[in-house]
Amino acid sequence: MKTLNLEKYKLIIFDLDGIIYNINDAITKAVEDGVEKYKLEVEIDEVLQEIAHLIEEIQHYPVPKIILNSFDLLQVEFLKDMSYMKKLRIAIFLFNQFNEYREDSTIFDGIDTLIEDIYKKDLKLAILTNNKSQYAEEILEKFNLTKYFPTIIGFNDVSEVKPSPEGLLKIIEKWKIKPENTIFIGDMSTDVDAGKAAGVIMVCVASGLAKREDLKEHNPDYLVDNVQELKKLLQL
Repeated sequence: MKTLNLEKYKLIIFDLDGIIYNINDAITKAVEDGVEKYKLEVEIDEVLQEIAHLIEEIQHYPVPKIILNSFDLLQVEFLKDMSYMKKLRIAIFLFNQFNEYREDSTIFDGIDTLIEDIYKKDLKLAILTNNKSQYAEEILEKFNLTKYFPTIIGFNDVSEVKPSPEGLLKIIEKWKIKPENTIFIGDMSTDVDAGKAAGVIMVCVASGLAKREDLKEHNPDYLVDNVQELKKLLQL
């Protein structure tokens, strides 16, 4: 397995959901509820990734903007051939169910010790999320990870969310560190695209709901399957 020599780097930026915070079960249960309630004829495994993208997209909009942009937001494969109002009802139901189930979500096994090990190496750490920065602060606080991340950038801190590189470039600029001395760790194709556009080293962990083969198509610099493989890659 390839490895990264952390001595060459000064800054590691983490995505939150799907990398630190494990929301996989919350999305899966929300989809199962939606399939049952609306008698959707879909393969749950096939639509999870699409719904994960939809939820990521919706959660950084206030409700009026969701409704305003809902026609474009709801152009997803699993809702095709339905009326606009039914699409909207299903999307809002899925989002509400997801938010309920998310309350019970926890962090990925071993990610806390991995973060602590990086911190001990005197590397700068930051969070970039397409969620609200306050949400990230609450999750980090809940799992005693706050002290490791002095910099948190959420959708409310940028004009364009990932796949735009704006958030990454903002963090890099703040710390006055070159992109080539920066590692970004994410779990979605939007993360890979943002990392590549920013010129950082992009490590993708297939621990979220995106399919490995889809992530591979976006050509991350490194692709691992879980926290344990990430530890090996970073030689921790």
